[in-house]
This record gives sequence, C-alpha cells and structure tokens, in this order.
Amino acid sequence: MTASNYKKISTLNDEIDLKLFLYIARRNFIYLALFLAIAFTGSYLFLRYTPPIYQASSIIQISSDVDKKNIMPASGFYDDDIAKKIELLRSSIFLQRALSKLPLETSYYNKGKFLNYELYKSTPFIVESKISNPTIYGKPIYLDFINDSSAVLSYKINNDNQKKQDIRTGVWEELPEFAIKIRIIDYASIKDHQSLFSRNSHFFILNNPENIVASYVGNIKVSVLNAAAKTIRITSDGENAQKTSDIVNIIAEEFNIYDLEKKAESANNILTFIDKQVFAVYDKLTESELELESFRKKHDISESSIIGISPMQDRLNEFHNQLLSLEMELSIYSDIENTLKQKDNVDIYKLISVLAVVDFKNNISNMLKSLHDLLLEREKLLYEVTPSSRQISAIDYQIDIQKKYLVESISSIKASIETRKKDIENKIESYSKFLSSQPSKYSIIEYTRLQRIYSINEKFYNQLVEKQAEYSIAIAGFVPQSIILEKSRTPGAPISPKPKSIYISSLLTAFLLGAGLIFIKYLFYNEIPSLNDIIKHTDTPILGVIPKYKSVIPQSQLLVLHKPKSIIAEALRSIRTNLQFIDNSPGSKLIAVTSTISSEGKTFLAMNLAGILAFSNKSVIVIDLDMRKPKIHHGFGVENKHGVSTILSGLDSYENCIKHSKVKNLDFITAGPVPPNPSELILGNSMDELINNLKEKYDYVIVDNPPVGIVTDGMKSVMMADYPIYVFKANYSKRIFIQNVNRLVAENKIPNLSIVLNSVDKQYSSYGYDKGYAYGYYGDYGYDYYDENKNVSFASFKKVFSVLQFKLKKK
Repeated sequence: MTASNYKKISTLNDEIDLKLFLYIARRNFIYLALFLAIAFTGSYLFLRYTPPIYQASSIIQISSDVDKKNIMPASGFYDDDIAKKIELLRSSIFLQRALSKLPLETSYYNKGKFLNYELYKSTPFIVESKISNPTIYGKPIYLDFINDSSAVLSYKINNDNQKKQDIRTGVWEELPEFAIKIRIIDYASIKDHQSLFSRNSHFFILNNPENIVASYVGNIKVSVLNAAAKTIRITSDGENAQKTSDIVNIIAEEFNIYDLEKKAESANNILTFIDKQVFAVYDKLTESELELESFRKKHDISESSIIGISPMQDRLNEFHNQLLSLEMELSIYSDIENTLKQKDNVDIYKLISVLAVVDFKNNISNMLKSLHDLLLEREKLLYEVTPSSRQISAIDYQIDIQKKYLVESISSIKASIETRKKDIENKIESYSKFLSSQPSKYSIIEYTRLQRIYSINEKFYNQLVEKQAEYSIAIAGFVPQSIILEKSRTPGAPISPKPKSIYISSLLTAFLLGAGLIFIKYLFYNEIPSLNDIIKHTDTPILGVIPKYKSVIPQSQLLVLHKPKSIIAEALRSIRTNLQFIDNSPGSKLIAVTSTISSEGKTFLAMNLAGILAFSNKSVIVIDLDMRKPKIHHGFGVENKHGVSTILSGLDSYENCIKHSKVKNLDFITAGPVPPNPSELILGNSMDELINNLKEKYDYVIVDNPPVGIVTDGMKSVMMADYPIYVFKANYSKRIFIQNVNRLVAENKIPNLSIVLNSVDKQYSSYGYDKGYAYGYYGDYGYDYYDENKNVSFASFKKVFSVLQFKLKKK
C-alpha cells in the first residue's frame, strides 16, 4: 500500500475515545483542582468582604368595601384603581413624606476589621448638626473619644488635608462647615469598641435631605401580590436589617394616613361651604321669624282666623316655594360659572363640594367625574415630573376643555332655570293680584305670605343642618381604604450574598471551566497515547513497547546494566525476541534506530537493546551516527574526541575508535567531534566500508541515527538495515508522524521496518486497550521497573508475545 492510500491523519480527535479522555483528564486534573481552589478562595473572600443585603416586605390590601350608601355623596369621587395606588407608592414625593418620619438625616457607623457596620437606632452617641457648608454632606466624619466629655473630630472635604478638631460632648461646637453637638448615650460601648482599633473606630455621615429619597428609591419595590385580592407588596433591600424593616412599615402606615387625608379634604370643602350657608340661612330665618311675629301682633291675627284660606292661597304658597328653590339653585350655578371663567386660582375641589349640595343633572355629574379624574391624574404626575413638563401641559389642556364644556352645560341649565322661574313669577303675580282684590282678607294674606317665607327658610335651614351633621359623622367615621395585612419583622438572614448558592455556583463554574479545558485538550490532543493509534493508521509491524520511566532520566543511560530484571529490561527482552520474526537468517545483523524528531528515545533504545543482546552472549557494537547532536558518549560516560566523524573523515581507523563498555560483549563508537558536513560523510563510501567491517567482527551492529523527520542523514543506514526500527514516544510524538512510517515503507521500499512505542504511560494502560495491543500486563508487576523483586507472570508475557508475533507474521 502506498503512502497516498492511507487516510490523512486528522490533527483533531474527531472520534470519541473514552479511555483517552479519562487519561487526559487524569493528566490535567491539576488544572481542575486549581480552578476549584481559586473558585473556593474567591467565594470565601467575596463573602468575607461583601456586606450582607437584607430584604423586608410589608403587604397592604386595597379595600373595596367602602360604604357607598350615600352617607357621603362625594364618596363617588374616590379612586380605588390599584395601578394608581402603586404609582403613588413609588412616587418620590410620597416616599419623601414617608421617609421623613425615620431618623435618616445622620448615619452612624462602627469601624470593623473588614467591613463597616451601620448603627441604625443602636448608636451609642447622638449627633445634632447645623450645616453651613453643603460640601460636608456625604463625607465621613470620624470620632475618637478621649473620655465621656471630650473627643477628637476629623474629616476631609474633597482633596483638602485632613481636618481635626478637639470638641466637647454635650455642647454646641462651631466648625467652619457646620455646628455640631454630640450627646453620649453609652460610653462603655464606645470605650469597648475603641479598644479594638487605634483610631477612627466610630464615624458618622450627615446626609443631604434632598438626596435621602434618591439614595433609597432604587431599593424600594412596589408590586401587585394578588390582583384579585387587591394586595400590594412593598419590599426594601439594604445593608441594615432594622432599617429595611422600618422603611416598608412606615411606607405602609403613611399610605393609610395619606388616604385618610385625601378623603377628608373633599369632605371638609363640602362642610366648609355648608357651614357658610348655615350662617347665611340662619340670619334669613331669624329675620323672617321676627317679621312674621311683628306682623301678627300688629294686626292681631290669631290661628283661627287663618283657617278658611282658599285653595288659591295654598297654590300661591307652593309657587313661592318653587321660586325660592330655583333662585337658590340659580345662585349656586352662577357662582360656579363665574369661578370657572377665572383663569387662575380656580379651586376645582371646592366646586365639586358645592355641587354636591344641589341635585345636578346627570351630564353635569359625568363631566364632574371626568374633571375629577383629570385632576387626580395631574396630582399624581406632579409626584414624578415638574409643572412645566409636557405631561402636565397636556393634562392642563384637557382640564381647560372640560371646564369649558362644564361652563356651557351650566349656562344651558341656568337658561332653563330662568325660563321656569319667569313662568312661576307670572303665576305668582296673577294669583297675588286676585287675592289683593279682596281687601277684607289682605292682612291675613300678607301674614300667610310671611309665614310661607319663614317656612321656606326654616326648611332650607333644617336641610343644611342635616347635611352638616351627615358630613361631620362621615368625617369622623372615615377609615383608610387600605389595610395593612402584614407588617415587616426585622429580617434575620440576608438575601445576598447567600453562601451556599455562591459556593455552588462558583465551584460549578470552575468545574465547567476545568472540564472545558480538559475537553479542549482532548479535542486538540495530537500525540500518540497508545499502540491503538499506531495500529489504526499504519500496517507496519509493532516490534514492542517500553513503559514510561518512573522518574525523569536527564540523559540516555544503560539501565539494563543496573536493573537487569526490571520491567524495562523485560520489555527490551520481548523486543529482542520479536526481532526473530522479522529476519531469523544466520549472520551478522544491522539494526538501525531512528525517529521523527529528537527526544523520542531512539538513543535509549539503541543502548539498552544492545545491552540486552549482549546479555545473550552476542557481540554487539553501538554506533552514534547522530553527529549533529551526539549522545552515546554521555550514556557510557566517556569523552567524544574520536569517533564516527574522524573515522569517515579518514583521521582515525575504526579500530582505534572502538570503546568497551562495562557490559561484556558490548562495544560502542561515539559520534566524534561535530563535523561541518555530516551528510556528505554518511553518504560516502567510507560509511559502507565501516558498516561492513563491523558486521564482520560483531553479531549485531546497532546504529543510532539522526531523526529522519529533521534530516535525511540516517536514511542510508535505515535502508541498509536488517532490522530498521522506528521509535515513537507515547504522549510526545505527534500522530501525524505515523505518516512518515507509511512513506518510508511505500516510497523508500523499506518493507521490514518495525515500530517501537517508547515511554507508554501505565495510567493510560490501566484503562485497557482494544484488540489486545497493550502492555497492560506490566501492571501485574506493580509498574516499578527499578524493583527486581517483583514476580513476573509468564502467562502475561506469553499473551503479549503471541499478539505481537501474530502482528509481525501477518506482515
């Protein structure tokens, strides 16, 4: 199969390999642990240095059971729209009214080791102040109490230097920016806290009254809890539990007070008008009573003389009653009309209260209701915007239009009343002329007329007194339209930060980041972790595997000499055995070891394989052909003054450059000094001559070649070799390096090339391998290749050897 016939090897892991993923996860577990440690530490520090936030809530219900049985005719003007109530509760002006009832002008604090704590309603001292310079607002003012009668006050304004002032407690002290008086409540508490800090253990902040609402409005929420039940929840968040509770409670309480005040306002306007009318009608009643009594005495009229007045006189009395009622109604409408025509200072609420006394038409009632709604909307808008805003201008325009319609309607009603009045006046005049033509009855007729006027005034007076009593009773019986269903209690636990959720979320995030990093490393993992990856992408025989070193070896060395029974030695013996399946013909053999890049373990394999072959009474020589980066002399601990470079250059004979190792039958030739032309030396005839001479003298000639993936110097010996070996290093060699093996076999005609996988990690092998290609059997020996006392399972070796032999024979 040519190299082009092999599927291109991807640089990404596009297949799911659970074993590889678990291996990578184990190798990179330190990152996951680091992320988790950082998350835990960060969460701890966040919780330690973040002030707790408390939440308090109060629930009110907008009652719909208001008594509307006409005990107060104006009750129809009240608005119970829950949305409007919520907007009122949210408005800045209302909140300013409510918060002004709490001690928020001065904030007191205790200094803490990590956080400062507000002493709301628990301060051991009280500050009274008179501000002369507004720049002092919002600045911390520190107090160091010397004793219970004196203290040192310090503060800083803008970028000025720190100002200090000795002051006495209990008296007013004048400072440039303000006057202050400090009253001590609990000096023992002050002294105890001051002992924890060198200075500035207490401080306070003078709050600007104009900014108090702005600092709290963002933390106050008003929402519908249950629309059907008309319940509203008022919540407040803050760093002080008691303060948040007080805020929602005062808002709920103040809303009830405000509701009562708005109800009483209209009723009081009506009652004021009635009071004025009562005084006016009472004067008329008294006057008519005196006139009637005087006339009766003057003309000596008795009750019996009045009996017998004709029905015509009764009719005349009825006309007079109607006329007086029309005149009163006409007078009221005329006053209202004149008031509405004024441009400024129109008291609409007073007009509504006045009209509540008379029986006005339905159309007037509807227009008054619309006008009232517009006035309510304007009043609530003023809580949020200025009088010159567009919204107010639009409302004012609608109010003017409504007033115009109302004036026109009243003018039409007045015209109708005038027509009726003129008709009644004509009838009275006709009846009066007839009765006047009866002289004998004139005094009696006049008396009945005076009596009629008195009766009308008395009736009207009684009606006004009755209305006055009704409205007085109604005002006394007013109850808020809202009910406080649940008052806030001081919250015991903060709503944030919540340690449990903080720790869970941060650790979960850290875990996901760590897992994501591991997944990315898995996705882009391009190294060869095991034999499976090699077998998947090439048909080249597998000669063997060498386990990973337990500790780092700084340079290649002859390990089999020191630990001939170690697991490393056993692995190399298995490679020695597998060589027979490549070529078992008699005669000297050339073994050429190469790799793609340096540091893949070719020198280590060449040295230790030579040692294993020497242990089997074979004469072996190792040649360091990597003249650019020689290493053999380091492994055997000798100098590198003479070697391959001097031999091929004709400066030395190969006999003079052969050195003997500590292992019997094992010799070696170092690379020699680094030449300027290593490629030319290797490709020359001297190289062939050297190899042939050594093969005549030794059973095995092992050549440590330079990496063929970097330079092509080693290709000559690889092509000449009886046993060309290509070394990969597990978890180091790139997966695409396998393509070099396929190219060497197909293009360079090296069919007997075999592969050794070096430094295979037991951690990966512990997860097992597919198709039996593994050195998982090494786990039977405890994986300590320096321990010679481990018992080696022959059955395990036999299993792996049979697998590798099958792989080799198949080729």
